[in-house]
Amino acid sequence: YSIMKIKFKGADFITFLVIFILVTSIFGLYTNRPQTDQQVAPEPSFFYEEVAFYEQSDGFFGVYLQRSDGQVQPISFRLDPRTMNDILIESDLNQKIRNATKIYTSYNPNLDTSYAKMAVAIGEVTRLLPLITVNRAVSKNAFTEDANPIDPNVPIKTCKDATLEYPVIEFEIGNQNRVNSEGFCINVIGKNADDLILSADRLGYSFVGIY
Repeated sequence: YSIMKIKFKGADFITFLVIFILVTSIFGLYTNRPQTDQQVAPEPSFFYEEVAFYEQSDGFFGVYLQRSDGQVQPISFRLDPRTMNDILIESDLNQKIRNATKIYTSYNPNLDTSYAKMAVAIGEVTRLLPLITVNRAVSKNAFTEDANPIDPNVPIKTCKDATLEYPVIEFEIGNQNRVNSEGFCINVIGKNADDLILSADRLGYSFVGIY
């Protein structure tokens, strides 16, 4: 994927699936409407690093991606790109997962936080994984420690388990909003559940080449 430089003018994991579909489809449905002679491409709301962004009525920020097959795909983000530098991030994190066949998205199930928002943060990242990995890798939910009561259907995966083929993305609540890595593990950290979603979007932007 590459960023298209616009030249024309112009709580639970079940709810997470619904939220994800709604979030990503609004911009897609609008931009994929049949064009008529009277319709023109919308004017960008602003440019960030020469990339055109479109502010949506729901408060999201849309951008067009140029796919490797030549098609254009719109994607929406929650994080305003003009504020992304407030969240620290390492460079080239997509190289940590590029050759993966499966990617574990892991978190602590015993945290005192909103798991609906945790699911949204995870979804902001996982929606992009098949687009940026050689093998169109899919994600697998995991815990960093056993839940109480134990859920035998969810594996335990931490950074210690991360490999080239099976990397791990850990979602954490910490004292700073940042994204860093350890081996083949990426740590997405937010000071609270809302900030975690923004840190996840910061990672998403970097995956598609927007810094």
